[in-house]
Parts: sequence; structure tokens; C-alpha cells
Amino acid sequence: MLTNRLLRTAAPIALAALALTACGPEDDAGPAATQKGSFAEPLALKTAAEVSETHFPDQAKTQLSVTPVSVVKGDKAAVEKLGVGLLEGKTPYYVTTTYAHKGGAPDAGSFNFKLLLHGTDQQRAYFFAPAWGAKFEPCQEVSESELPLAAGKSVTTCEIYLVPDHVQPAFVGFQGDRDNRSPSLETGTAAEVVWKVG
Repeated sequence: MLTNRLLRTAAPIALAALALTACGPEDDAGPAATQKGSFAEPLALKTAAEVSETHFPDQAKTQLSVTPVSVVKGDKAAVEKLGVGLLEGKTPYYVTTTYAHKGGAPDAGSFNFKLLLHGTDQQRAYFFAPAWGAKFEPCQEVSESELPLAAGKSVTTCEIYLVPDHVQPAFVGFQGDRDNRSPSLETGTAAEVVWKVG
């Protein structure tokens, strides 16, 4: 469940621009493409990655451990009842991820906006559709009280991503320096840690 402030941020992004242009597998990443956690050599799901994220606009830094646990095809009829919208021509996928605070500034929940699901189209990345705090056992967002991360704390949450019916999930990516308030800045400039789906 998201705070009111974060919901106001998420709504225009998640419901008006679910498919976001992002750094994809075909980008020329130079020498970095051979590093573990890149599109060329992705990590396996359930593998923790140590990442740094930037909070905007204050530029505060947090060190996190990010572990995408699973990517599961969801039930379109069940998700439709949540009223997340934009389901026509889309298939829901449930992405479960564990985040652990490892140092730096506390995080009120902005980490949740930096996880992207890349499809087999390879040119697009998909952002989660908030369930607005609704109870949904197959893919439950954490409660508002659990979302903030401070020193030594971890949280596991599930988010619903809507992917075109003809596209299969291929990678999960985390962009620590992605500014969720400025979608136009999400293309290729923010470094991304990548895990392979399947």
C-alpha cells in the first residue's frame, strides 16, 4: 500500500504511461554489458544484488539489497476486480521482490517505483499498476506501515505488472537513479541491475 504522497506520484505514471521506454537488452552498454547483472549477463531470480538508489529531489542516497523472488502469470479476471484499469490486451504478472536497507538515508518507499519488468519486445519496460492498498492475496502489496525502510529493516512486497498479451516477461530491472517524477529521464541514463525471468 502506498502513501497518499506516493499515490499522487504513481497515478499519472502507472495509469497513463504503463509502458515506459527504458534501457533495454539491445542497448550498447559497452564494457558494462559483460558484468554480472547486465542484460548480457543477468542475475538469476532469487539472487540478491547490492544497489545504491537516489531519492529525488534531495539527492539522498540509500544502499539496498534487492532480490526479485518470482514473476508469476496472474489471473486477469481477478485483477480486473481490483479496478487497476488498462487490462484490455494486457496480461497481469505478479512480481514479488524483497528489499533490505543496508545503509544511508531511510527510504519511505521510493524503491518500489524503480523496479521494471522488461518484455520480449526488448524495447519497452513496464511499470507496476498500484492496487491502491486493496486486499489481494495472490499478490499483496505491503501495508503502508511496513513500506518505509530504515537501518536493518527488510520488506517483501508483490506488485502487479500489465504486459501486452503478445509479450512475455524476460527481465526484471532495478534503476536506482530513476526519478519517478520525470518519466522522460528514464531512458537509458540510469544504470540498471538486471535479473533473468525463467
